[in-house]
Amino acid sequence: LGLMVQGYMTMMANQGVPEDMRGKDRIVFGNIHQIYDWHKDYFLGELEKCVSDPDSLAQLFIKHERRLHMYVVYCQNKPKSEHIVSEYIETYFEVRQLGHRLQLNDLLIKPVQRIMKYQLLLKDFLKYYSKAGRDVEKLQKAVEVTCFVPKRCNDMMNVGRLQGFEGKITAQGKLLQQDTFSVSEQEGNLVSRARERRVFLFELLVIFSEPIEKKKGFPLPGYTFKNSIKVSCLGVEGPPQEDPCCLVLTSRGTDGSVTRFIMHASSPEIQQAWYNDVVQILETQRNFLNGSSALR
Repeated sequence: LGLMVQGYMTMMANQGVPEDMRGKDRIVFGNIHQIYDWHKDYFLGELEKCVSDPDSLAQLFIKHERRLHMYVVYCQNKPKSEHIVSEYIETYFEVRQLGHRLQLNDLLIKPVQRIMKYQLLLKDFLKYYSKAGRDVEKLQKAVEVTCFVPKRCNDMMNVGRLQGFEGKITAQGKLLQQDTFSVSEQEGNLVSRARERRVFLFELLVIFSEPIEKKKGFPLPGYTFKNSIKVSCLGVEGPPQEDPCCLVLTSRGTDGSVTRFIMHASSPEIQQAWYNDVVQILETQRNFLNGSSALR
């Protein structure tokens, strides 16, 4: 991270950037300065203390769970950063590689790799602590922290790659699930051909998107918005016994019509997790509406 903060960021601040890149330069690095400063000035020193006091390692990660969310912020910005870097990688950044062995792309992925690495290292630590017969309660909690943060990072990077959605994605509540399904739409007796869709389940909205083919030199996935169901119009049908991978979501139109989205998951476990979450959302909504009418 120091190579970026003291190298690229300092150089760009001192030398300026091309006219057409102004304003975009900040997006390239996101909050990398914040991550760098915190690790350099605080977290590295705390980790080093754990060498002589390994029992304090778990508490260190539990204590800083909120602080580790700076990685989620970084990942949320990452798709925009990738887009700008891919635009200028062969011109502006190529000329200014600053003698680094790694290209800028390789440096910018480091925080994403690091948050995954913390998870793997703590899982190893937990394994050996268990074998040694030590108390692992706090370590298990620490592992949960280091599993949750990368999952949220991955969620935010995927949401950040969604194109063509007109609404405000941050206003749709928490992202609860995202998975790839084979989806057919049924209106009346007409059923469309099944197509691959990346589906995002937010607290207030279900979004269906089409995966974009990976482009040359742009190896990360993207998604084009195709359809959505507001939770206020959402329904779910009980899973058919003959197909444990099938999930049917319904969308009520203002004219009373119903569109069925017949979704096939890659495993019964994914189907069940989605079904449970959708039922929970609808129950929460029902309770809220019942509570509102009771107040009237």
